[in-house]
Amino acid sequence: MFNLYDEIFIKKMILNRLEPGTQCKVLSTGETGILKQIYFYPTKFELEFPDGRISHYTTKQLEIEGVSQVEATFKSPSIPKDGKGECWSDWFPFQHESVVEHHFDTSVDIMWKMLTSLEMYNIWFFGIQRALPVNDVDRYVHKYSFEHFNLAPGKYFKVRPKSLAPYFSCRIMTVEKGKEFGFSFSTNPFVEEYIHFSLRESKNGVWVKCSRNSEGIFSLLSHFNWEEKSKIFFKLDTIIPKVEQSTEENVGHSEDSKQSGGLESLSQNEQVAYLVNKGLDGDMDIVNSNQSKVIRGKVKAMIVKINRGSMERPPMPEISVVTSSEDTSAVNRESDEELMQRLIAVGLQGDMEEINALDNRVMRGKIKAAIVKEKRKAK
Repeated sequence: MFNLYDEIFIKKMILNRLEPGTQCKVLSTGETGILKQIYFYPTKFELEFPDGRISHYTTKQLEIEGVSQVEATFKSPSIPKDGKGECWSDWFPFQHESVVEHHFDTSVDIMWKMLTSLEMYNIWFFGIQRALPVNDVDRYVHKYSFEHFNLAPGKYFKVRPKSLAPYFSCRIMTVEKGKEFGFSFSTNPFVEEYIHFSLRESKNGVWVKCSRNSEGIFSLLSHFNWEEKSKIFFKLDTIIPKVEQSTEENVGHSEDSKQSGGLESLSQNEQVAYLVNKGLDGDMDIVNSNQSKVIRGKVKAMIVKINRGSMERPPMPEISVVTSSEDTSAVNRESDEELMQRLIAVGLQGDMEEINALDNRVMRGKIKAAIVKEKRKAK
């Protein structure tokens, strides 16, 4: 199968082997002449016109009878490899404007949740040490809780910058779910910016643009630390859950995995809960080794929220450990009572490996209690 470059190469060979007498039309004048001779390096075509004139032309200057000429063009990818899109900062008297654009391999719903999770801005948005809601409630415990914060235009929240400055009030100005989110923002008493996020869904993810605008004599301050401000989306991209493109092969593999038991037999939410508990207990290797970018991203984001106190730890799901197809069939044949009897017998012989590998904590505890009881009877 020929590509564009093969086609161009073949047509160049044809052009270099044109027979004398071939009619050629000069594109600039519309005159038609007859090919007399071809000169090489560089390629030149000698034409003779009806009035006897002789002139020389390049390939691009002619329309040759029986030959269509294709120009090689470079098509840049719709999504850059690093996800980086438009990025610039400009200041002119009494006004500053900047734009940062990035492509995320995720869904619009996930992206919207991340952009509106103000409590996580200190992780990726430059200049924020902490963000707190302003809730008009009586209970103090709810006053600074984002769970009771109404994300709507006109609502206030406050941010503390990474400096000795106090908290500054911010006001939500624009909320259009899945499309736009904007608010006033300040980290010093001299200038206030308007931060505006816009989302645009693509074939493989979401384009997100962050526009920042400020006015006034001190608007030049908004241009400071631009290098760090321009990298906010790169930081966000490291924690946001990724969404992989689903294919028939992946779907088939997923179904096979569910049939094989183990962690893959759980639903995605149960897998996330299991890995979150493992990560909070200090086992991040099992989190980092998970092959699904989506699950890894969700787990890490949830761990961050739990450590910050904005989310409760999920319950640990129960999974069965199956190491081979033979073990799978054995487990399918055994009832809970039969499994307990077999493992009690194994445990009395000193082999506790399979018992300790059980993820069903209730059953594991019953088996160990039964083993201790049988050993006491034997004495």
